[in-house]
Amino acid sequence: MAGCGRMKMRKWCVGVIALAALALGALSAAPALRADDAGPAPRTVRLSSVDGQVQLSQGGQLLADTAVANAPLFEGTRVATGDEGRAEVQFEDGSVARLSPNSSLTLTVLRGQGANAEAEITLEGGLGYFEVQGGSQTGSLKVRFGDSVVTASGFTVMRVDMDNAPGALAVFSGNAHLEHGNAVSVDLHGGESVALSATDATHYMVSETIEPDSWDAWNADRDQFMTAEAAEKTGASAELGQSSNPAWNDLDASGNWYNVPGEGQVWSPTEASNASWDPYGSGYWMNTPGYGYAWVSGYAWGYLPYQCGMWNWYETFGWGWAPGLGGCGNMLWGGGYYGGVNIGRGYTGYRPPMRPHPPRRPVGVSTLIAVNRHTVGPNVLLPPRDRNSMAQIAGHTLTPMHSLNVRPAYDRSTMVFGNGTVVTHVGSVPATGQGRPGGAIYSGSRPPANTGNTFRAPAQAPRSGSSPHVSSGASGGSRAPSFGGGGGGGASHASSGGGSHH
Repeated sequence: MAGCGRMKMRKWCVGVIALAALALGALSAAPALRADDAGPAPRTVRLSSVDGQVQLSQGGQLLADTAVANAPLFEGTRVATGDEGRAEVQFEDGSVARLSPNSSLTLTVLRGQGANAEAEITLEGGLGYFEVQGGSQTGSLKVRFGDSVVTASGFTVMRVDMDNAPGALAVFSGNAHLEHGNAVSVDLHGGESVALSATDATHYMVSETIEPDSWDAWNADRDQFMTAEAAEKTGASAELGQSSNPAWNDLDASGNWYNVPGEGQVWSPTEASNASWDPYGSGYWMNTPGYGYAWVSGYAWGYLPYQCGMWNWYETFGWGWAPGLGGCGNMLWGGGYYGGVNIGRGYTGYRPPMRPHPPRRPVGVSTLIAVNRHTVGPNVLLPPRDRNSMAQIAGHTLTPMHSLNVRPAYDRSTMVFGNGTVVTHVGSVPATGQGRPGGAIYSGSRPPANTGNTFRAPAQAPRSGSSPHVSSGASGGSRAPSFGGGGGGGASHASSGGGSHH
């Protein structure tokens, strides 16, 4: 524990030692979980949003038949949505993947950190949205569908439709490179789309338009939600070297940061002003292949504070979480460990939940175990958690950090086509055929694309999960559920304009 003698991180290090020893005084803590091969801790990303029926599985093992937000996703995890299900996956650099109903993806590659990070997402069926940050220091992210692979250059927002194999790609903003087997290599820019041919791998159709889909508005709504959270951004994550991770925005929007002398940054959620609030009061134990049961917090912001760092109790303040050494740079416990309960110092009599014994449930049954605790905290009056109130922490009177700036976002009120036509649509997608010039068919490589086109999805209220994937005025049904396999199957979403596939 080199460096634990330094005052700044002393209390955090005490917590680490307590975890390794499985106890601190009278505190009984559940052990962290160790991989079978005792190798480096795995990389995980976050299941950040869940609506309706969503399944998680890995290596043929069902992890959750009704998934919950904040679940850690490992390499090989498959996410599948039912006929009213939607899901969102957040990566450390702010990239996201979103699944509409009756769709599925697998995290086929998920390893490394920072500039050496590698991630590959395979969309097996249905309709998926991908927002790729594309920064030079955040590693690489590829999206595969069928025999195709897409890579992005810089910030790129795109939609992949697998309703009709071999699929179609639309680039709302940014730049993407598509390769389809050895036959097609094409660059697409904002406002362009391409449909691949099911009969001839060398033929494809490129259009300087994007046919709207009824789920585009949901994707835009989720992006607006993330932008609203980023409006509360403080300097804490930047100070810790983790400013790109959207999970920090959850903390900024749901509590306060305090720079505590001798301890560094400490975060506390707004609800922790109640002395009986418990960091482990609501959540689940989820069994994971190779790592046993891992904690999944039931609090909306509850991802980062349970992946790293330590929770500590302060007598005059209540519960606070310190990211610890490195600011959660690897998002995990180190030394081959994952999961467990990260309590460094609790009040007298506090007991965290104990990790369950190995499961004895039938194969194919969800291994999520719900936890709802009702603890009785110390009989003390704790200060409110707001951006304007002073707080007494570890003998210091401190002011919480204030917000800085918002997350970059693109306007979603208009669509600009290649011929210069501008269609404004707020509240509904434009009627099929309005202002849509026909596409062009190419074989092999194609001419350089028009780089000036952008698609900006409409800002709408969230749609119900039963909404089919149809353009306005078109007919079609929702897809068959994708739980049983990789394909989306079922009826495709209707569209018009842009010509036929060859």
